[in-house]
Amino acid sequence: MANIKAFLFLVLLCATVMADVYQQHNHFLKQHVIGKMTTQACESQMRLLKLNGPDGKCKVKNTFILANPEQVIQICTGGGTPQGNNLVQSNNAFFIVICTRTGGDSHPNCTYKGSSATKNVIIACERKLPVHYDGDYLTLIVIN
Repeated sequence: MANIKAFLFLVLLCATVMADVYQQHNHFLKQHVIGKMTTQACESQMRLLKLNGPDGKCKVKNTFILANPEQVIQICTGGGTPQGNNLVQSNNAFFIVICTRTGGDSHPNCTYKGSSATKNVIIACERKLPVHYDGDYLTLIVIN
């Protein structure tokens, strides 16, 4: 009987961990992955998503990766280079839109300005799923 209880506890624990990873993954997708977007759409997209910073105020900055979810998941499943601490840097550059708050600090009075770039992204992966956007960097190509 004790073995059955221990087994059931482990199953419940694993299910809880997986549910948490899926929740983080879905939040990451909502917050950072979008199929199409322009820099002019920052204000409307940030308002639609009601993205908040850790203080509950309007988020200061948010980066959108213009891709489909499968392309971003591939970073975690072999399409990226491990950086340590569950961070993975994409092997390919992505078109990104960066929305930076220019005014207001609480919904719905936030204003945003957008900029865009093509950069490699760094994301955190858990169980082969992206769960956190950590940053981006521009790959420099040196030609001799």
